[in-house]
Amino acid sequence: MKKFSQEIYIGKKRISNDTPTYIIAEIGSNHNQSLETAKEMIDAAAECGADAAKFQSLKFDALYKADKTEKDLKSLFELIELSEDWYTTLAAHCFKRGIHFLSAPTYLEAVKLLANAGSPAFKIASPQFDLYPEIILESRKYDLPLIMSVGISSIGDIDRIMKLCEDEEIRDIVLLHCVTQYPTPAEHANLSFIKTLRNLYQCLVGYSDHTLGIHFPVSAVALGASVIEKHFTLDKKSFGPDNHFAIEPVQFKQMVDQIRELKVGMGNGTKASLTSWEVAHRARIEMKFIAKGKIAAGSKIKRSDFTLKRGSGGIARDHFPLIEKFKLNVELVEDEMLEWRHLNTVLEIE
Repeated sequence: MKKFSQEIYIGKKRISNDTPTYIIAEIGSNHNQSLETAKEMIDAAAECGADAAKFQSLKFDALYKADKTEKDLKSLFELIELSEDWYTTLAAHCFKRGIHFLSAPTYLEAVKLLANAGSPAFKIASPQFDLYPEIILESRKYDLPLIMSVGISSIGDIDRIMKLCEDEEIRDIVLLHCVTQYPTPAEHANLSFIKTLRNLYQCLVGYSDHTLGIHFPVSAVALGASVIEKHFTLDKKSFGPDNHFAIEPVQFKQMVDQIRELKVGMGNGTKASLTSWEVAHRARIEMKFIAKGKIAAGSKIKRSDFTLKRGSGGIARDHFPLIEKFKLNVELVEDEMLEWRHLNTVLEIE
């Protein structure tokens, strides 16, 4: 048995390599501490077709020692913190709009608050994945899936945390490749690492995207990403640290549509049969046997007596191993198409 689950459930949504990609609208701190804006963003994410709206559970006092931290950072947190009083309201609004409420707990107390609010999974952000694995262990208590970004972790760091998950029997996980650079330039995206994670740990994988545009997350699905996370904003020009590299609803909807279409287009990797259109098209372009010159009745079918051309009727060239066992029952003239009715009904058995 593989160490990690090949399918997980987030709420009632089944996540696997074969199911529709789970798409997370990363609202983060782009609500600018307005509950109404947060609700409006949930509405927009739902209308775009996202599966989840995700926030960041940030609290300066729980993360930093104030007298050892720059004042500018504390001032920033005063503008981006997520009020703990909002959790149940945001979760209820997500439920009303038919999408999941997620948040990344960055401090231990947030884990319980999110679980109590009804979050169906925990998103473990890059800084907590390796630098604060106590968040993972705290999340383990609630037996919910973990979606874990590995952005600032080396392969050795990742391996250590995956060993921790194995030891703790945490099986329902998704590893998200991401690059913690905002925005991420194309030359640093390293999308192929998605396949590396999948091959190394035999778990579900995904991609948390910080590039500009939508072509990288769409491409990630073709590389095996079962979960896509993309920063989301109502207005790229809004105040806040994440708005400038996030995408607005129109572009987010385009991304969702392209991912849905691509996932369907990936198929199952087999070609047991042709589509009905391909069958009809193949019949139209099959090469048929055309007499090079006059061929006498009673002659045995020889490949050298025929050229190949397309046309309605006739016998396709694939059938030559069969028809070479027959003789003609009529004379063929030059440029005449060979038909089944031209063949003697008695096989030439040698």
